[in-house]
Amino acid sequence: MDAMTWKIRYLTRRLGPAGLIGIALLAVTLGVLFVGILPLRDEIDSLRMELAARPLEPLPVVPVLPPDQILAQELAVFQARFPTVNELSGELDTLFILTRDKGLELNKGEYALVEKAGGALRRFEVTLPVTGTYSQIHGLILDVLEKLPSTALADIALERGKVADGQAAVILRFVFFVRKRT
Repeated sequence: MDAMTWKIRYLTRRLGPAGLIGIALLAVTLGVLFVGILPLRDEIDSLRMELAARPLEPLPVVPVLPPDQILAQELAVFQARFPTVNELSGELDTLFILTRDKGLELNKGEYALVEKAGGALRRFEVTLPVTGTYSQIHGLILDVLEKLPSTALADIALERGKVADGQAAVILRFVFFVRKRT
């Protein structure tokens, strides 16, 4: 055996498995450093020079409103979604068309405009006695709430005669919310 082989065997016995693993990890780390990290330094330096050469542009100034003004704007946008009293006839026409399309028999209804002191909305209450099947009435309620977003279902009163009778007499009370100001 030559002297070099003898020294390597002596060192491996002296270091043991933990020492050999440490040396292997050190070799892998140096490999990653020389192969992966150091070549990227040139690219990093070129990107830094490119960034330094760019003129700095000031960021756009965004006006910041006080919270009470932000809330007032959001409230105005929310209230603008509701129809005005002048647009109420179109909403009622839509309600009657939906009722007719569902094949419901519409009896004489009651209407009332309720205005409370304070607030920006009025309530227009419509009480509709209708006669039809449960599925027709259910479909009408879903269609009204979908197509008239400013409308709420306030009350339902069901009256059914005989079990064999497929028709039910129902009183629906819808509330149309409308803006006070036009």
